Amino acid sequence: MVTVDSFVQDLLMLPPEVEIISDSVYASSQTLDGRRFAEEFVRRRKLADKGIVEPAANGAQGLGADNKGAGGWSEVAKKGPAPKEETNSAFKVVATKKKGKR
Repeated sequence: MVTVDSFVQDLLMLPPEVEIISDSVYASSQTLDGRRFAEEFVRRRKLADKGIVEPAANGAQGLGADNKGAGGWSEVAKKGPAPKEETNSAFKVVATKKKGKR
């Protein structure tokens, strides 16, 4: 079993190349999409090297950080539906047919 801390340390020792990092992810996890993870990891690593730290989002909520007001799906649900956008689509939303008595 691979611990998160040791895996991250191993990734930080590798050169910031998407192919190498994605191969490491595929070797260590059966559920992660190694390519996407590697692209995001390299992007954030380059920002961190410049001194820019992007706030964590998505899956980082359960990793020990203070989760008050962290967002996520529950926050999205509280905000209600997204505003309608005007489109010139060939499709339109219609009401469902009411079921008749049998």
